[in-house]
Amino acid sequence: MTFENSLPSYRNSFQFPAMLLVVVLFALAALCPAPGYAAPLDIGSRLEPLVDDYLIAQLDGVEQRLHQPVAREIAITLDKPWEGNIGCYFTVFQDDDLARMYFRGANYDVENGTYSTEYFCYAESTDGITWTRPELGIVEFEGSKANNIIIEGIGTHNFAPFKDTNPNCKPEARYKALASGKKHGLVAFTSPDAIHWTLVSEEPVITKGAFDSQNLAFYDNVRGRYVDFHRGFKDGVRHIMTCTSEDFQNWTEPQWVDFGDTPDEHLYTNATIAYPRAPHIFMAFPKRFVPGRDSGVHPIPGVSDGVFMTSRDGNHWNRWREAFIRPGAQDSRWVNRNNMTAWGMLQTAAFLPDTPDEYSLYSTEGYYVGPCRLRRFTIRQDGFVSVHAGGEKGEFITKPLIFSDDPKVTVAPATRKRVVLTDAAINGKQSLRFDRAETITMPNTQSLGAQATFAAVVRDVPKGGRRLFAAYNGGAVTTTQGEMWFDFDSSGKKTGMRFGCEGELIEADPEKLVDWSKGSGDSDPHLLVATWDDGVVTLYFDGKIVGQGGTAGRGALNFAHGDVLFGEDYAPAARGNEPFLGVVDDILILRRALSPAAVAALAERGADSLTGDEGDLRIDFETDDEGRVLNAFNKSEVISLPGYQGPADTVLSLNYATSAAGSIRCEIQDADGTPIPGYTLADCDEIFGDQIAHPVSWGGRAEVNSLVGKPVRLRFVMFDADLYSLRFQ
Repeated sequence: MTFENSLPSYRNSFQFPAMLLVVVLFALAALCPAPGYAAPLDIGSRLEPLVDDYLIAQLDGVEQRLHQPVAREIAITLDKPWEGNIGCYFTVFQDDDLARMYFRGANYDVENGTYSTEYFCYAESTDGITWTRPELGIVEFEGSKANNIIIEGIGTHNFAPFKDTNPNCKPEARYKALASGKKHGLVAFTSPDAIHWTLVSEEPVITKGAFDSQNLAFYDNVRGRYVDFHRGFKDGVRHIMTCTSEDFQNWTEPQWVDFGDTPDEHLYTNATIAYPRAPHIFMAFPKRFVPGRDSGVHPIPGVSDGVFMTSRDGNHWNRWREAFIRPGAQDSRWVNRNNMTAWGMLQTAAFLPDTPDEYSLYSTEGYYVGPCRLRRFTIRQDGFVSVHAGGEKGEFITKPLIFSDDPKVTVAPATRKRVVLTDAAINGKQSLRFDRAETITMPNTQSLGAQATFAAVVRDVPKGGRRLFAAYNGGAVTTTQGEMWFDFDSSGKKTGMRFGCEGELIEADPEKLVDWSKGSGDSDPHLLVATWDDGVVTLYFDGKIVGQGGTAGRGALNFAHGDVLFGEDYAPAARGNEPFLGVVDDILILRRALSPAAVAALAERGADSLTGDEGDLRIDFETDDEGRVLNAFNKSEVISLPGYQGPADTVLSLNYATSAAGSIRCEIQDADGTPIPGYTLADCDEIFGDQIAHPVSWGGRAEVNSLVGKPVRLRFVMFDADLYSLRFQ
């Protein structure tokens, strides 16, 4: 008997269970992730600022960089006798069309070491820049109620109000606040109007912590609960504690927030908010206190600056060691307890004209030395941290992620896209708005024959040279053989309307033009037409002849550079030389020269009065069921719009800035890192400029509808550029 044959009973008795075990193990192996595997991040259609490493898988030749806000004007100076030289613990928040500000007013006598009575005060603004103090008539000061004081007594040391966005909030408690009470802890206040406040109870609602600081709470709309952040001392260092509540009265046991490996530092205040454009992310702007340093500017030692930190759950925080707001060159900001960032930020008009709104933050100066002041600082939307590429090309690759087109997820409105379909139509339901220099290719227009008409209806156009149509690359003063351009200046000057073609230059009569620019207040649509009749050119404005010239017998139009462009010239001409900006509708290129009567009818009745012949082109920007823009005459030619987002399209939108020579390109890969055809780096249209919300496009196509719900990676190749945030929307 061999050894193998000596085991038949064992083989027979264990054969089925062994096979079952193998099957189970294989099944478990299939179900259990392999080592190092991470499930794709589901980012939905949320805006994702690149403030942490949540999306980041790989940085090669690029880095995350903290950006500092820019100091602007003084928002308010505490120069009233009840406001004093130790005014602080500022709070700001937007309340519909009004911005509200709250702050402590008090005086400190340095020589005697004595403090005055504390009051909590109020100011308001319609723009977040200029602030006024209404006379509220609530609290008497030195015999008069003509002041901006809202409370005295309990809570005046560090009153911290907010507007309650809880959908179940009662109207009489629409505004709430926490403040230090008589007993150790924080007491609750409520108000129906943000001005008149009621102490709910002298019994504190939170008792664990150190409360002689700005201790705050607000309603977390994402997680559906109230959240508190207040100060505590941990091992002798000023630290931050957090707790939550369902009703603002009963709070969980406060816990220390976690900074990971970041060394402990004295954090005097925290100024935590839910970031308005991405409320799933908490941002905080603590005042970092360095008590042992003496700048020699004031008898009381200690210096401060502002730092920046973020969290996705309120408990675990990423804190930057470098300062977000430095004291700077002002002596008064090197005095103890200055550089305290106010709690809250406001979206305000940009400091520079014709640029997107910014966020305003506010920081204190003049504490102790007086008068106390609150200075405004500004930073671009999402501009706190970027993935930064310098003078060498680098790459940024995301972790696998899944995105959706959930219309319920919203953020603050995007601005400054490339070209955007707008419901504020000139004709029909939609028109196209140009917010920056772009071109649209007019298909099958390279050869037009001996007669042609170029027309467009435009509105809200800024002053300056604006190119309508071009088959021109900027190579000559006018044009050469095989070239054409049609431009205008809406200010109505001598060059207010011109047509250059085959070396000819025909200009409109300036006496027949007016200032119809956006700056003039003219919001009416205007029809601009140029006809070519075997070399004779006629220019029309709103149906009337304003210029004529040319040489008969010049023959057919055959453009050397390709199809006609709308909006700018061919390269190497600068894209931003005479870019069309504004709104356009009913772009026409016809293979016949309309008569004066036909142009007058076009101006009166619109393009619906025309029937298109073979080869004619009309773009009215009325999309079909698939969200495509077609030639309205034949309903077949698809018009490719740069970075266009159709009504049903999902696009990848970036907030970025580059230098004049810088660039960004994006590749979409599958979860394993393989480029997806049609979305490769080679397909991606080069991105440059400075935009808050810019749709990425690949070969002129921006939609990513087919990738919704599928695990993908994003690979960015960058040069001299900053990428601040991304969003599928």
